[in-house]
Amino acid sequence: MTDQPSSSEFIQASRVLKVKSPLGEDQLLPERMVITEGVSQLFEIQLNVRAKKEAVKPEELIGRLVDVSIEVQQGDGEEGSGIRRPFNGLVTDLHEGPPITRGLRSYAMTIRPQMWLLSRRSDCRIWMDKTSVDVVETLFSEHGIPAPDTSGIISPPPVQHYSTQFNETDLDYLLRRLEEDGLFYWFSHEDGSHKLHVADTANGWLGPSPSAQGEGRVRLAQGSSDRNHINDWARRFSYVSGQRAGADWNFETPGMVPGNMTPSLVQMPDATKRELYEYPARIKTVEEAERAQKLRAQSIEADHDRVFGGSTSRILEAGRRFTPYEVAHPEHEYEEHVIIRASHTIVDRSYETNSNEPEYRNTFEAIPARVPLTPHRTTKCPKIEGTQVAIVAGPEGEEIHPDQYGRIKLWFPWDRKAKKDGTDTCWVRVSQAWGGVTWGAQVIPRIGMEVMVAFVDGDPDRPLVTGVVNNPKNSVPYDLPANKTRMVLRSNTHKGDGFNEITFEDEAGKENQFFHAQKDQTTRVLNDRTKRIDRHEVASVGGNRAVEVSGNQKHEIGGSVNTVVGGTGPMAMMAMAGVQALSGQTAGLLSQAAQIAGGGGPVVAAFATSLASSALGFLGAGGMSSREGVVSGPSPRSDAGTALAGSGTGVGSDASSLFPLPGIMNTIIGAFQSTSVGVAKAEQIGVSKVTNVGRTSLERVGKTKKLSVGERYEVTVGKAILSQTANHTMIASDKIVLAAPGGVIEINKQGVFIKANKFEVKSDSINFKRGSGGKNTNKPFAEDCSKK
Repeated sequence: MTDQPSSSEFIQASRVLKVKSPLGEDQLLPERMVITEGVSQLFEIQLNVRAKKEAVKPEELIGRLVDVSIEVQQGDGEEGSGIRRPFNGLVTDLHEGPPITRGLRSYAMTIRPQMWLLSRRSDCRIWMDKTSVDVVETLFSEHGIPAPDTSGIISPPPVQHYSTQFNETDLDYLLRRLEEDGLFYWFSHEDGSHKLHVADTANGWLGPSPSAQGEGRVRLAQGSSDRNHINDWARRFSYVSGQRAGADWNFETPGMVPGNMTPSLVQMPDATKRELYEYPARIKTVEEAERAQKLRAQSIEADHDRVFGGSTSRILEAGRRFTPYEVAHPEHEYEEHVIIRASHTIVDRSYETNSNEPEYRNTFEAIPARVPLTPHRTTKCPKIEGTQVAIVAGPEGEEIHPDQYGRIKLWFPWDRKAKKDGTDTCWVRVSQAWGGVTWGAQVIPRIGMEVMVAFVDGDPDRPLVTGVVNNPKNSVPYDLPANKTRMVLRSNTHKGDGFNEITFEDEAGKENQFFHAQKDQTTRVLNDRTKRIDRHEVASVGGNRAVEVSGNQKHEIGGSVNTVVGGTGPMAMMAMAGVQALSGQTAGLLSQAAQIAGGGGPVVAAFATSLASSALGFLGAGGMSSREGVVSGPSPRSDAGTALAGSGTGVGSDASSLFPLPGIMNTIIGAFQSTSVGVAKAEQIGVSKVTNVGRTSLERVGKTKKLSVGERYEVTVGKAILSQTANHTMIASDKIVLAAPGGVIEINKQGVFIKANKFEVKSDSINFKRGSGGKNTNKPFAEDCSKK
């Protein structure tokens, strides 16, 4: 009976399969290994080992790098003199098996690339102005992974201004970006490390495996079981669509939908009738569309020509070139290929049997080395269904921050790295109620507002603001539900405390439209404007008012009108100061005139009474109080102008009692009145006119003045009358009487009669003649005819 070696005597030195781990030399004895590797996929190694340690703690292996190697070529017998192919990776899973013979315990390990760690972290993150190469380098750095080899990229991918990683692992986001840019990748291995390679063209494929020592040719012998032979080679050709096409919307080019059609380089019968079209193609310009569709076409072209095979050659590696050749049929020529998928199985039974002959085999998939393996976009782009909440962002100290299209900046609550100043996000369009060519709605959400955001086609990279919502910080304009009947549009003064507002109050019996302009209100009407107010209108202008009417202006007032010039409110009464003392006299004159005219009666008497009181046309106490509410009441911001409306109603109602009867126009001018008429002025008064001048009345007529009185003309002067002219003619059809205390001169139809206490005539010459040219007529200028 042959003695079996103890576990301590087992070493890996001369074996085909070796492993180096943090547990130490020869502490793990590999028995079986299955390796799956490929282009644009993470490699995975399933390794079965026997552990000399009775219990391996998970933390001793999981998350640590290990090295595994397989023998490619035996050496000359010296330790380590053979050629080996290394594999390096991170232990991600450890399966503990049962105890086995000689104190050993079986374990199964899963080994993956360090890049796999990116699948262990997910995030919601915005990437600004980064290429896909920037993304892979940034994420590798954040995860502490050696930088990738990007020398295989001939045409660097374009910068993507805004890209969202939304509830995606770092790995999924990275793969999605690589696929969008047509970048493919694979891994190479050496003792102690492994490296990611990224390429965009066939020029990026690596040469033969280092374990092949520069020899890229591999013998092909169908059905052979010999070592280092390809024993199965099956070439497959697949039908591919004739062209790829895509389009998308770019709001900056509304007259053109960016798109492109790229025909396939693989020619198939009627293939152009089978077009693969996509919308949206995630592009903005025709140039982007051309690039995108070229990559999509390349991805399906790479599916056309594939080789599926199997071999015992241990030098076939993903991403590396090789060339098959046949010894039996040298006339068969093969072009250079590259491995894009491979599965290796290695079994070492030397720890349990005397046989040291290992079992190795692989299956592989390859494409011509002239073809880039442009990836299909298999990694799903996240979709955001419905809406999300965001906050309007912008520079510190600013309140409104739009661009020329009315777009705004946002920060999302899920973005933990948001600067909140708008520098780390894109411009986002804002949905408006209407939009035309320089017309439509323009409402710009302000910094700090909470908005609702939808995403065009569910794409996280295409946010669209659909509305603004309130929160405790940005509360509603009026308390709710107390003011639930109000529809409000209020804006806040930019960097100030004021506001503009339009409010509709719909409470039954209290309906009101409230308009508030913080500074100016400007109205331009190009044709007609019609306004009808069924009850009161109260207007208060704090400064000046100017009205210009190019055509005609018409006013009709059914009641009475009071105009005060020189003061408003309490100061309006002060305008009466100059004529206060005349009021009684004027009222008396008015009554006297009515009596003389014999008309007016009680109506004129009532008017005269009001005139005498100096209160005609002035608001009462209630009206004055309401006026204060109109002129200097509290800010209407809190009540949508309800108090202002009430005060206006009070003024309007009190105005009903300004006059004792309708048809009165009362004008009070505190200082001066000037009237200038260019051609003519006509004045018609039905019954009486009273003019009461406190001191002086001067009148000048440039040419002729005529006065016609139907019945009686009286002039009463307290001291003197001076009448001065070149010719003064006085005519009376009945008589003229000049009377003074010393006598009377009367001229009537009978003649001239003089009655005097004393009659004295002084003259250088006195001539009394008989006869008169006008004795038989009443004309003032009749004379004797000289030709008679």
